[in-house]
Amino acid sequence: MPTRARQRPPDPPSVGALAGFAVAVISELRRHPMAAELAAEGARVVSVQSVRTLAQPVEDTLQQATMACLTSPIDHLVVTAAVEFNYWMAAARSWRLDVPLLARFGHARLLASNPRCADALRALGFTDISSAVDNTTDGLVMHLRHRLPPGQTIALQLYTPAMHELAHTLSEAGHEVVAVPTFQVLPSISPDTMRRLVNQIVRRHVDAITLTSAEAVRSLLWHARTCDQFDELRQALTSDVATVCLGPLTAAPLRELKIPVQVAAAPYPEQLTAAVRDALRQRAHRLEADRHTLEIRGEAVLLDGELITLQQGPMAVLRVLARHPDRVLSPTEVRGQLPFWASADDHAIEMAVSRLRRALRGVELVQTVMKRGYRLVEHSPAGHDEDELPMAEPRRHGPR
Repeated sequence: MPTRARQRPPDPPSVGALAGFAVAVISELRRHPMAAELAAEGARVVSVQSVRTLAQPVEDTLQQATMACLTSPIDHLVVTAAVEFNYWMAAARSWRLDVPLLARFGHARLLASNPRCADALRALGFTDISSAVDNTTDGLVMHLRHRLPPGQTIALQLYTPAMHELAHTLSEAGHEVVAVPTFQVLPSISPDTMRRLVNQIVRRHVDAITLTSAEAVRSLLWHARTCDQFDELRQALTSDVATVCLGPLTAAPLRELKIPVQVAAAPYPEQLTAAVRDALRQRAHRLEADRHTLEIRGEAVLLDGELITLQQGPMAVLRVLARHPDRVLSPTEVRGQLPFWASADDHAIEMAVSRLRRALRGVELVQTVMKRGYRLVEHSPAGHDEDELPMAEPRRHGPR
């Protein structure tokens, strides 16, 4: 009989680059586009609308911006949202500033983010209108930033708080930018959601937060103060939870509080996603033990390429031990680094270690040192001192 060929075992399923991490996306949108990008890479995403925007500008602010457009020649006008732009033109007519304003626009290069914005300009009688290839505001700003010589005057219509970062990046490129906010910011429609988010950050239930505007930052800090968790929030963001911001304007309120932040290379969603990815990868702890490779992520471990999700207790203990590899930590020292385990006893730590060992399926990673505590072994040791022999798991009787 012919010998049957041995079938090759199937390859383990691929694991996303961010699988095992939890990220809170805090913005003015119910679900920011980057939430889908992070989820596609395996992350668990919490998307929170920290502030709301209304397509109705603040009159005083808009009037000041309109006067700024009239004080010097405008080289480029960027229209980014048709409805808000029409509000602007209606307000200019009410102030009897529409005629001189349109005259200024007649000498400017007109750029529209999308076809609706181009139609709004055509309705005013303009015909020479340029657009981005990808029909996005980011594409227009990227073009202006990299293709124009410095010293241009650009009137940029803003329709979200995050767009202040786009105006800032044009200023950094050497242009004079007249920012025209055609929106107003309102508080979050769900304060309870913001309070739950603060609690999640404080309890380290997320590994990173991303913020898209200074208004989003101020909203987060305000809700932390109202629920009396401001100090705990600042401690979490300083020590354990990575904070990634769209740009320097977003980061400014946090830097004033001495909170370390990472800023995207450019104020575009794909750059912000890349910054989050880098921040989380830097926090992953990689080691070898008992001929196995293991990577400790936010709420899971990657054991020989297989993702294993852990309960919060074992995961918290593993994180503490990973901060001090090859060092023996007593149960008291472990609890001291876990803010919400202050009332726990030694038995709780013992049970968390036991569950951790079972989840890791026999990999000799966490050792119990007789009468001293626990340690995380970076590499399988060749031997032990006589007083530091690993203590075997106590045999348990009865049902588990």
